[in-house]
Amino acid sequence: MMKTDKTNESLSLDGSRKYKQIIEIMIEKIVSGQWMADFVIPSERELAETFGVNRITVRKAIAHLKQRGYLHSAAKQGTYVLPPRSHDSHLLYSFSDDIKRNGGKPGQMVLEFNYVPVSELIRTNLQIPLSTQSILKIKRIRFSDTTPMGIQTSYVKLKPGQEITQQELEKVGSLYDLLEQKYGIEMVEAYESIGARLPSASERQHLEIAADEVVLTSSRITYSSERVPVEHVEMVYPTSRYVYQIKVSKDTFEY
Repeated sequence: MMKTDKTNESLSLDGSRKYKQIIEIMIEKIVSGQWMADFVIPSERELAETFGVNRITVRKAIAHLKQRGYLHSAAKQGTYVLPPRSHDSHLLYSFSDDIKRNGGKPGQMVLEFNYVPVSELIRTNLQIPLSTQSILKIKRIRFSDTTPMGIQTSYVKLKPGQEITQQELEKVGSLYDLLEQKYGIEMVEAYESIGARLPSASERQHLEIAADEVVLTSSRITYSSERVPVEHVEMVYPTSRYVYQIKVSKDTFEY
């Protein structure tokens, strides 16, 4: 039997951070046990009144928490809290976060950091206008401690006036963290294709693997919280060092 409750909590929120503050507050209620598994959260209208925001902001926060596996909506039942095993199970993590979660220290070696002509594939995938002729290309070897874990080649679409440098990337370590810290660009969703093949000569050298070791290949289009494609990335990982774990749920397909 699902539990329901009302919240009379009155909050004063900074207008520039309302969306993120609401997410943080709701996660705290879940993690602390105030909102337990199967708890039916207050309605959008009630939460909007509590937080002093419009329902669109509340709806966006709820959608984010559904994507992260904290909440689920069911017809005639409302939106309720999922058990802890579901939390963050299909959240989009950066490579650096993924390595940290597995106990390693993330590192990188930048092989390329420059603007290159926009190919038709990149133009289509990132919805780049014809007037834009070049795009930032970043090619890196990614490490866990001293072990090369993969090669990532990213094409990053920035807005006019936005710029990141190789020095900034090397200092922060994570491209996603840099984009969020500098421009508030939060990467939340991706569409990815996965395959496998034998490595090229340069891949064998960079990854320190044998010629007959199969590599996992991945092509991903990453979207910001505004549902705008920001990054097209090609990734190559040795199958002996990197494993994909993916949870697919109904909420994953709501966008």
